[in-house]
Amino acid sequence: MTVFLGTGLISLYGKMGCMENTVKVFKGMVVKEVCTWNAMISSFASNGREKQSLAMFEEMRARGLQPNEVTFVVLLTACSRGKFVDLGLRIFHSMLKDHDVVPRMEHYGCVVDLLGRAGLLEEAHKIIKEMPYDPDATVLGALLGACKVHGDVELARDVGRRILALQPKHCGRYVVLSNIYAEAGRWGHAAELRNVMIESGIRKIVAHSCLITEIKR
Repeated sequence: MTVFLGTGLISLYGKMGCMENTVKVFKGMVVKEVCTWNAMISSFASNGREKQSLAMFEEMRARGLQPNEVTFVVLLTACSRGKFVDLGLRIFHSMLKDHDVVPRMEHYGCVVDLLGRAGLLEEAHKIIKEMPYDPDATVLGALLGACKVHGDVELARDVGRRILALQPKHCGRYVVLSNIYAEAGRWGHAAELRNVMIESGIRKIVAHSCLITEIKR
């Protein structure tokens, strides 16, 4: 079992939710690189086992392996899904200080998502303001999604303007902002956005579902 093959299988099984197979492959590997540990940490985080994900990171560090940029993305994702706000912030601030890893846009997006899920919208907005570079649509989109969940219409309006300037043809951004206005009873603002979509020729993408069945012979 090579590192490349084993890591690929771990990622595959993790994405499919087959955690028993994921653990089996991981334990059966003689040589494990940082990418292997990243795949395992991500698999736990993606299947509702955030605490095991974080424990895996501690084991990785105990074995003397140095985390990289990907490691911190999956760690912050685990903290976000588990709503471990304080721990997530400590991990984020330790990146450069303790591990010499410079936070990138993806890491800031994870922190915004972490704070947004916890309802700490002002703190998330502050993180965006203090970023060393202009936030992209992914970071702003994480905050906009949090505004929808927690009903912060005013912040959503400001964030929505910025994100629409970056992605003027992205139908999803218009729909989310329009739904925020509608849920707050601001029907005029919601209708205005819908009209902008129509006038600009922007159409909502039709959703599709796929059902896969297993045929046993």
